[in-house]
Amino acid sequence: LERRASGRILGDPDSVKKATEILKEAKRPVVFLGGGVLTSEAFQEIKDLAEKLGAAVVVTMMAKDAFPNDHPLFCWSAGSKGTTIGLKMTSNADVILAVGCRFADETASSYKDGVSFSIPPSKLIQIDLDPHEIGKNYPVTVGIQGDAKACLAQILEELGDFSKNYEETEYFKEIQEEKKQWFEFLDKNRDDTKVPVMISTVIREIRKFFDRDAVMVSSSGNIQAQMLQELEFYEPNTCPTAGGFSTMGYTVPATIGAKIGSTDIGKPNRQVVGLVGDGDLMMTLSELSIAVQLGLDNIYFIVLNNHGWIAIKDLQQAAFGEERGYATAFQDKKGNTYSPDFAKIGEAFGCYSEKISIKEEIIPALERASKSGKPALIEILVNREFPYTGSPAVGWWDVPIPEYLTKRRKKYEQEKKGEKL
Repeated sequence: LERRASGRILGDPDSVKKATEILKEAKRPVVFLGGGVLTSEAFQEIKDLAEKLGAAVVVTMMAKDAFPNDHPLFCWSAGSKGTTIGLKMTSNADVILAVGCRFADETASSYKDGVSFSIPPSKLIQIDLDPHEIGKNYPVTVGIQGDAKACLAQILEELGDFSKNYEETEYFKEIQEEKKQWFEFLDKNRDDTKVPVMISTVIREIRKFFDRDAVMVSSSGNIQAQMLQELEFYEPNTCPTAGGFSTMGYTVPATIGAKIGSTDIGKPNRQVVGLVGDGDLMMTLSELSIAVQLGLDNIYFIVLNNHGWIAIKDLQQAAFGEERGYATAFQDKKGNTYSPDFAKIGEAFGCYSEKISIKEEIIPALERASKSGKPALIEILVNREFPYTGSPAVGWWDVPIPEYLTKRRKKYEQEKKGEKL
């Protein structure tokens, strides 16, 4: 017996029609995707709509895998951990269609006007199942309460035969140029000769190795931010990540859950990868035993070991000065860096394990792990010297500066004035 309503909630027809007319007239449209797109499984509707409009597609962290990242209209991410292309598209859009997103603090660059968004003058069409999210953080030109998939289908029906030859537009050419510049920026920032290796190099190598439908799990830390900026995903539900409250300890159990879930949907041989920092790993390390007990295969725990809470250290040094990284490095009493031997721990649990530290070792280690028939733990020692620890933040995030840092505090107070809600 049913005790709850079923079916999808349609949008108000008049609002859908108004939104459609605005989208038809848009010269610089952006489709901005949040986690509601995955919940609603509105993947085909998003693709069809973006191609009809020639719209740039920009994603939040929770919608990283909602649109093929190698599609020519994909423009990566906006926000404090976003990309130059994503920020350029969202801040200069004439119309933004936001689907299933909350405009949270990091996505909106702490609401500093003109960084992630310029609303207004950009017109905002917001679709959300929760009416309280519509217009909460930015004023809307049109707000549509309803299920993402259903509302997008309504807009597509309203558009009918309307379609732009978007590949011939100046806007599309601009997107390709901005994308080229972003990739050049990443290439300039990445030094593959560094030993220990940079996280950027690890990302490049693992993407070469794993299949297009591989599930890659992450949680809070430098790897999560760099995943958002650098790692491509091609199919829906392949990028489980911990958003919201920067949860740590998520990666290991979520990776096991993703492997079990893949088996449940008839894909027992699908590759499932946990991209996990050493601090994150130590919070739920014991769960490796479950992967071994269940005899899971084609499951990889890639440990990016930088001997500390280096994402926090990077933030401290970027915000307060390079000499001000405190209580974030793992050290012994003599000041030497400290780390458990995760490869030996993995082996003790019954995993296939290796420890590596240079680019040329990454793919061969993964190939050996893939033939082991066991859960695999590959410990990769990664660079811990700022600024080679992560990738540069190109957005804005309101990190308060203490009064005693007078010059930095003055600059912070001036920049904070640009925040607008």
